[in-house]
Amino acid sequence: MKKTKPIGIHLLGGAALLIGALTASADVVYTNYNLTHLRTEIFNDRIGNSRFFNGPNTDSIRVSTFLRPSPDSNVIGLPCLGNSADTCYSTNGLQTAVSVTHSSFGSFSQPMTFVGVTSAGGGGQNEYTTIFNRANPSIASRLDQLDATPFSITATNPSSPAAQTLVFSGPDYDKNALPSFLTDVKVIGGGLTPTISWEVPAGGTAPTNVRLQVRIIDAESADGSRITAARLVHNENIPLSSTSYTFGAPFSNNALPGFPSGLEEGSRYEIAVILESRTSGGELTGRARTFFEFMPLPNSTGNVAVFLPSVGPSGEFKFNLEVKAGETVLIDPLIAIGYDYQIGAGDPNFASVTLPNIGDGLFDLYLWDGTDWLFSAVLQDGIQHFFGGNGVDRFRILGIETSAGINPLSTTAFITGLSFVGDGRFTGTMTPITTEVPEPSTLALVGLALAAFGFRQASHNRRRRGAAEECREQ
Repeated sequence: MKKTKPIGIHLLGGAALLIGALTASADVVYTNYNLTHLRTEIFNDRIGNSRFFNGPNTDSIRVSTFLRPSPDSNVIGLPCLGNSADTCYSTNGLQTAVSVTHSSFGSFSQPMTFVGVTSAGGGGQNEYTTIFNRANPSIASRLDQLDATPFSITATNPSSPAAQTLVFSGPDYDKNALPSFLTDVKVIGGGLTPTISWEVPAGGTAPTNVRLQVRIIDAESADGSRITAARLVHNENIPLSSTSYTFGAPFSNNALPGFPSGLEEGSRYEIAVILESRTSGGELTGRARTFFEFMPLPNSTGNVAVFLPSVGPSGEFKFNLEVKAGETVLIDPLIAIGYDYQIGAGDPNFASVTLPNIGDGLFDLYLWDGTDWLFSAVLQDGIQHFFGGNGVDRFRILGIETSAGINPLSTTAFITGLSFVGDGRFTGTMTPITTEVPEPSTLALVGLALAAFGFRQASHNRRRRGAAEECREQ
């Protein structure tokens, strides 16, 4: 059945999107699609720290299959068979159901989830997927069997005209294909055409391909621990020898309704740089996805290199970068009212910190005495503060005013300069503080309720006034 409409309106993520005006000579056709298998991938998916993907910091077996009809084909049309001027949309995409099993699973069959581009699930067009955690004893004990015998996939759609059910085998699975994660991820330059660079460490399965994926963050959980909706806006293979990528070319999904053509000011992204291992025939056997969150920095940033963290459900900003004694590096996470900074195991201690111009430019420094956080000093933005001695393994910064309009979901950068007492790697964390923290126990004993609050406020203000006067005298 044909229906001609001057304008097509379809839903994507709950919002109405304009498909576009159609020429008089072309028809829009809505019809039930035949169930069609496009391709299947079965591979080791090494998932780095992420607020979006399930199973962060795990090694999984991922089964992904691409099928039509799907909810994507209900929204994204194809040329109709026999008449390329007409555009066909499926009407039965929501009825497709997919599952995967293996001979070693017995009667167990795992349902697969639709994660296509219209789902906000971050996948590719017409994609259904599921994962099996390799650390799960039930899976770990079967790795040899899973390697030896193909998985079986079943797809059904009761409204498919030619076939309601498809059963097919997946490609061979290789349990040993485990590429490495990247390190030293940083952004260079402000504006909408920055460069992202990284280092490839030694070890792991040698990659045969490098891929960059960009997802725009559409929604988060109320506590900010999870990205609940994201769209894949760009997916690109880049040269194997590349250790950087410069934005500027149109996004690969820019032709889709409602998708941007490039980076946008004020938007936040989760970016994945992926090392892939593939067979000589091109079959994907393993990948390691290093995720980091990013928001375009202001043009005024200039050609400054800022190291980027990955962000996980714990709320910590995790770094992995080389440091040298006395050399300052800049790190860039999301914003809160304060942060706890801590080195990782075996890292050199912090030698100094330099804070950005946010709010009134004055911040409260607290140091850890082994039991509690104790106030140490008021720091001014742009002035490098040295901890002295052998440095410190952790410190806390408070005093980012709520009046500055900065909250945990803000995409404003808080670029912090850190230096270290020795050479090595910084694998530590920067944990946002999103609510007022209690004063150290020595102050908490002074007064109750409003009296204690009044004392803290007055003390806080006196410290800041004194620091400001001292800075003006310098």
